[in-house]
Amino acid sequence: METIFKRVHSGKDLAISSATIAVGIGLYFANAALGVLIASCGLLMLLFYKAACKREGDDTLLERSALELPVSRREALKGFLEGKDVEPDLGGIAEGVIIRMEMFYNADASLAYVQLFDFVNYSYVPATGLVELRGERADKLIKTLKTAI
Repeated sequence: METIFKRVHSGKDLAISSATIAVGIGLYFANAALGVLIASCGLLMLLFYKAACKREGDDTLLERSALELPVSRREALKGFLEGKDVEPDLGGIAEGVIIRMEMFYNADASLAYVQLFDFVNYSYVPATGLVELRGERADKLIKTLKTAI
């Protein structure tokens, strides 16, 4: 079964869009053309700016993050995702051969979905399937991710 993620509005997205619309309306009284332009940008942001994700069938808001890591981290990360007792290490500068880690996570719910990709022939090829982590393992990876960013 394939896991599908939908892009959705977060509270921060709605606040930024609403503030931009309000600034545009206020600016309309000083300069009509500029006010209409800013308010139009706010409306477009309201329609298209969606920074959060939700897994289909679940209402938990997830953040999305992608990292390019050196290939030397591949085996440790793959082992961590397979459930082995290995510490995930996301540090280091990605030079030469790289791998990509895409992660959808919610730190408050201790939930993470992670997938590794190998860079082969100028495109990313899945190295692992999408792995769901919950509880302590998800917290450990999220904490490591936040220190790496």
